[in-house]
Amino acid sequence: MRNHEAGYVVRAADVITMDAERPRAEALGIRGGRIVSVGSLDQARAALGEHAPVLDLGGATVLPGLIDTHMHLLWTGLAHVLLDLAGERSIEGVIAATRAWADAHPEAPWVVSADGWEIEDIAERRLPTRGELDRACPDRPVLILRCGHEGAANSAALALSGLTDGTPDPPGGRLGRDAAGRLTGVLIEPPAIELVRRHMPPQDDRARRAGIAAAAEQCLAAGLTSVIEPGLRTEELATYQGMHRDGELPLRVTAMPLLVSGASVEDEIARLSGLGVRSGFGDDRLRLGPVKVFLDGGGSLGTAYLREPWPGRCDDHGHPDHGHPDHGHPDHGQLLLDPGSMRVLAAGLVRHGWSLGVHAVGGGALDLLFDVLDHADRVAPVEPLRCQAIHAYLTPSERNMADARRLGVVVATQPTMQEQFAGRLIDRLGRDTAAAATPLATWHRAGVRLAGGSDSPVTPFQPLRGIWQAVTRHHEPSAGPLGPAERLDVATALRMYTADAAYAAFNDHAVGVLRPGMRADWTALAADPTRCPPDEIRDLPVLATAVDGEIRHRA
Repeated sequence: MRNHEAGYVVRAADVITMDAERPRAEALGIRGGRIVSVGSLDQARAALGEHAPVLDLGGATVLPGLIDTHMHLLWTGLAHVLLDLAGERSIEGVIAATRAWADAHPEAPWVVSADGWEIEDIAERRLPTRGELDRACPDRPVLILRCGHEGAANSAALALSGLTDGTPDPPGGRLGRDAAGRLTGVLIEPPAIELVRRHMPPQDDRARRAGIAAAAEQCLAAGLTSVIEPGLRTEELATYQGMHRDGELPLRVTAMPLLVSGASVEDEIARLSGLGVRSGFGDDRLRLGPVKVFLDGGGSLGTAYLREPWPGRCDDHGHPDHGHPDHGHPDHGQLLLDPGSMRVLAAGLVRHGWSLGVHAVGGGALDLLFDVLDHADRVAPVEPLRCQAIHAYLTPSERNMADARRLGVVVATQPTMQEQFAGRLIDRLGRDTAAAATPLATWHRAGVRLAGGSDSPVTPFQPLRGIWQAVTRHHEPSAGPLGPAERLDVATALRMYTADAAYAAFNDHAVGVLRPGMRADWTALAADPTRCPPDEIRDLPVLATAVDGEIRHRA
């Protein structure tokens, strides 16, 4: 509705406001991009005038605009211009797809894959080797990426990056090697991937803008009006700033700067504090969030840092994995930052007003995270900074939960990870451990704020799918719930993607709740998710989505 500045009324069968003082209403009065009335149709007309246009949505249910607190919006959008391996089922298929993309893009200096594909879909259940990628493209560097924690490079990429058989593993990462010690091209965890990636020319600003715009359009169609984008590099932050300046940012973004892998933590503290800004800086459309820090690996990859050893831990050749002595017990998983560096980093950033968003999957990593935040709290108060424990699913302890509540830490959870990775967790750790993973109900009972998200393009970004997963815990069509005790009620799941997500995004003063004075971000669903059968939530049609009162999607 283009006359949103002049004012209009939204009427629906139900309006779920997420406001405890008025949880439901019939109509919203909207003017100048803000809500001026929540209540009956008569009240909205009284606020706007009898002749204000009415958008009658019939039997629809209106909610606050939904928020994804962990979405790689840029990389989700770039997927359509990068090498797409999502449909491949074998190493030979990967080779053929890589060769075809390289032939179709002779001008591209590098061949780089999008992230949304799974090794479990490949018959060999592994990454391609440098030799296999050389067959696909011998004359240009190739970098295959998956989940942000695994990659594979061809010989040209390794040579351009200066990596040889004698190159030592970087702290917190690992270079794959064969039985003779030669590099296989496999790269494990961000510190190893970064050895190659830093030599890759970034996408130009025009391509980044196009990717963000494409992904934003998909988000709006799914009911999303805000995202938190984790782990942005300097040039990527500049693109967001330019889009905002030029009026091209169609939804709200809280941008999390990336802690540069391989740099000293002292240099990173100096770089970030020298910017003269801190978490929360910006406006309601584009704001700085926490600094994104990788602390451990992934549960589905077998590299999350656990309290107990991983079953059957071995290296690339089937031998016991002895890893890096400075990064904890290697058979427990991988720490990407050693405890001393993590402690210095947390204290330094907190001192300068920066929040931290820490990727911490395993229980051992969570223990370390809350230990260092407790230490930082003695330097400056942590609670106001809205620090995030990102993922935090394998498996938090009661003490972790008490610490999170005391320190005001938000758990940035991605329920669809439980759906997508449950089978791998069962294979690696057993059904009981997999059922206890992503303990949303336990976090909630402990009084910890949960913020919902997706980690797209790793898992699907549709927020209704995340809400459905949080409510049902279904991971296979006929298997029933996995860990039914950890299911949430629909109202709590909705709050993860509205009011509490807005808090995590430093925008709770503006969005997440429908009440007078708030920004008019709303989405309309074909039915009430709190009253329809839970299994219908995932596929509820999104009828309309508005940002600042302007309808950006209409079915």
